[in-house]
Amino acid sequence: MNFDPVSTVTAWLSAYGLIALFAITFVERFVPVIPSYGLLLAVGIAAAEGTWSLSIAFLVTVTGNTLGATLCFYIFRGLSELRSRRLLNKLGRLFGMSADRITQWVASFWRHQTVLAFALQLVPTVRLFAPAFAALLRCHSGSFLLASAAGVVIWNGLFISIGYFASHWSAAENTTVLTLVALGFLLCLEIALFWLMRRVSSRRNVIRSTECAHATDFLPSITRVQEHRL
Repeated sequence: MNFDPVSTVTAWLSAYGLIALFAITFVERFVPVIPSYGLLLAVGIAAAEGTWSLSIAFLVTVTGNTLGATLCFYIFRGLSELRSRRLLNKLGRLFGMSADRITQWVASFWRHQTVLAFALQLVPTVRLFAPAFAALLRCHSGSFLLASAAGVVIWNGLFISIGYFASHWSAAENTTVLTLVALGFLLCLEIALFWLMRRVSSRRNVIRSTECAHATDFLPSITRVQEHRL
């Protein structure tokens, strides 16, 4: 038995067209029927088979994802600040975080909210809930949604392109296997980038600590010279 759910989704999308494609990408934030990377690979494969234009499919999926993220953001933004804080504390305790740790995490998110809004759209599963978390944290709507839209463009473009070109170049019959291979490659790339960023950040912290230590050692020398002159 050849179990290939991505091919099944491709056939379903081909039957119902762009309206179904928009609908399934729009509701993805609320009802993730199928992992987005599998769906987008199916979209690229369908485009390669002539079901629709590659550019039109890309625009429809980006529009659906972005509007879904916007609606999700404003639904949770409608909660009062007190209720948002309580919900964040409950979620934090669920993951074993103390109240101080939650406060530090919120402050860190606020400082880097635009970068994180973009980066979180490139992380499987987490990307679906990022708008809700941002709304609970009372992030700036404009910068967050623009950065999220940019992340959606990269995410959708990557997997649709992989599906499109792999359909021409790959001899693999099971597109679900192709989906898993593409996802594995993406995860390895993200892990490598995360490790690189941590190394760079660690080196910067070491340099700053060294500079502070030199400055601390230098100040007493200046003080002694001034006392000697007096």
